[in-house]
Amino acid sequence: MKSEVARAAAWDCAVVGAGAAGLVAALFAARGGARTIVLEAKEKPGAKIRISGGGRCNVLPSVVELADFHTSGSTHALRNVFATWPLERVREFFEDELGLALYVEPDTGKVFPKSDDAGEVLERLLAALHGAGARLECGAKLARLERLDPAASDARATTEVAPGSRPRFRLSADDGREFLARTVILATGGLSVPKTGSDGHGLALARELGHALVPTHPALVPLFSADPRFAGLSGIALRVRLTAKRGDRELETRENDFLFTHKGFSGPVVLDLSRHVTAPDASGVRLCAHWLGEHRVDYDELLRRGGKKTVGGLLREELPRRLVAVLCARAGVDPERKASELSRERRQALLRELVDCELPLAGDDGYRTAEATAGGVALEELVTKSLESRRVPGLYLCGEIVDVVGRIGGFNFLWAWVSGRLAGRSAASASLLASES
Repeated sequence: MKSEVARAAAWDCAVVGAGAAGLVAALFAARGGARTIVLEAKEKPGAKIRISGGGRCNVLPSVVELADFHTSGSTHALRNVFATWPLERVREFFEDELGLALYVEPDTGKVFPKSDDAGEVLERLLAALHGAGARLECGAKLARLERLDPAASDARATTEVAPGSRPRFRLSADDGREFLARTVILATGGLSVPKTGSDGHGLALARELGHALVPTHPALVPLFSADPRFAGLSGIALRVRLTAKRGDRELETRENDFLFTHKGFSGPVVLDLSRHVTAPDASGVRLCAHWLGEHRVDYDELLRRGGKKTVGGLLREELPRRLVAVLCARAGVDPERKASELSRERRQALLRELVDCELPLAGDDGYRTAEATAGGVALEELVTKSLESRRVPGLYLCGEIVDVVGRIGGFNFLWAWVSGRLAGRSAASASLLASES
């Protein structure tokens, strides 16, 4: 009587997760000659691709630097991964190989499909995937991932397996289906936007297999305000230089658009730095804003030379009226007071609000709206030239499950594409080498 394992179909490569990283990993594994299957928990693939960029899908950034990404691990290792597929080659892949016309948004440098349709991005990827011969199984949420003893008699599948090869893994879906594979790629994502299927089950599987995890927390997430006066500024958007600080040490500074919401603070610059205050070790971390103003004036000089003009009148030439009222109130300054009548103490208090305004924070919107997950499987757990696990031979990890997070603007998609391709190519090479040996 055949065992359950022997009755299961065996594959060269099984990819868990049909998001951005998983689809590209499967595509390149199949192109590399590996018999490839993709297991997706949801009923449809590419949920995050569909909703990204407000339905437009910010496929890539137009320019990239290593500083656009954060990892708790080695930046040298991260550089090596990105070197395997430079940005210009990734863009050529989408435009020339997938036939997806792209354009750069002038104001932001973000790269979008000319159709402004995220659905087209997904359709092109799926067409390429099927064209390469890979199989996609939706509604197959992975419940267990087991390593098989290669010497065991039941580890040899009797169907759909190359002669002389033995699968290393058994994958059990929660509906009872089982799959055997020589290599497995975990591309299950992190915890952000759980309605898309990112519920952390891949992280749990990685932990069960012995991998060290960097504590996870929301990234690219809106923040809540502890000062109700800021709630009245909802809808105001302006350019800001924002700095994350711990004590007197500056952790990171970014300049970009800032948006006041009815709950607090958002906009690209807030999202980019939000990971600093959502981290488990965020005690003592502050976000401080320099409200740049319409003409980027020197506020100290502006107030000193203001003469008989009112403080509010001077500042309203640079900043929105409602923001001026709140900043003056926080500094204890009457906006109708003449600039020349300000005491040194009040001037300094107002200057702090203008150029080093500590945002009063009261938490964040959590994974529900976070665009990415910080933390995950430590980069040191992987062989960076292949993204193979150092602990589990034949297992590869890519995308958001790994402790790498990028800025807003297509950077996390870039990581997904690059890491997915590397994992897919590596898994294909390993599985084919195993069949030859």
